[in-house]
Amino acid sequence: MIEQLHQQLIPPAAPPPISWWPPAPGWWVLALSLLLLLLLLPWLRRQGRRRRRRRVQPHMSLFSSIPPGLSDSHWLAEVNTRIKQLLKQRGEDSATRLFGEAWLDYLCSRYPSARRSALQPLAADLYRPQVQLGEEKREALLRELRQWMRHDDV
Repeated sequence: MIEQLHQQLIPPAAPPPISWWPPAPGWWVLALSLLLLLLLLPWLRRQGRRRRRRRVQPHMSLFSSIPPGLSDSHWLAEVNTRIKQLLKQRGEDSATRLFGEAWLDYLCSRYPSARRSALQPLAADLYRPQVQLGEEKREALLRELRQWMRHDDV
């Protein structure tokens, strides 16, 4: 008797298969976040470049205000002083105490593609009584320091 009743039972209906669409709300949030990030990323990069350029821009004219009639040794001392003042403003007091090869090593470590030969007068000639730089070496040094400032975000 139980056997007959059991055979008369209708098997339960299987639920419909779970659809992959629409996704759960968490997936919508993730998709929108990624889309927003992809749209904002170029803008954020551009803003970072602009901010860096604005921060460096005032310092680029720093060397143009050096009086033109200075002797090479005084001119070199003035350039060195201004660089160290910038570093001090930025809070790198330990760098302002460096001199000679240690100073040159510091400058080159902050800008790996620096031309050490162009920055050499800051280490070797700075404390010599008679320095003969010439206009060409002055320009090379200033060009290299401007590159260093752009790279180092002084």
